[in-house]
Amino acid sequence: AVVSTQSTGEDSEEEEVARRRPASKRKLTPSEKLKLGQQILEEMQGDENGWPFLYPVDGDEVPDYYNIIPNPMDLSTIERKFRTNRYRKFETFVEDVELIFLNCFHFNTTKAPAHRAGVKLQKLFHQRLDEYELR
Repeated sequence: AVVSTQSTGEDSEEEEVARRRPASKRKLTPSEKLKLGQQILEEMQGDENGWPFLYPVDGDEVPDYYNIIPNPMDLSTIERKFRTNRYRKFETFVEDVELIFLNCFHFNTTKAPAHRAGVKLQKLFHQRLDEYELR
């Protein structure tokens, strides 16, 4: 018997992962990795949990932030670094993204909305790195 499956027009999670993965198993060039980094950045900027990390923390609104966080980082700064070709290595991009989360978890209590958003956005970031086989 022939079984007909009708498509719902939506990919399963497995198909989604397969589509994101590079077609060949060859090693990605540094420039290809950075291109994927830009795509991941854009996804994080558009994600519902990206809101606390879109721009630098306003020191007027959060006066003690820069006393507690010596190396601030945010998604717009990472975007600017991409635009001005400041990233030579993909790993430097990853370090900057991880710095956002490190700062978030250091400054905010676990009950803070920004902390919860950070946990979810970090999970998305790590999922993308795994899907693209970048860690």
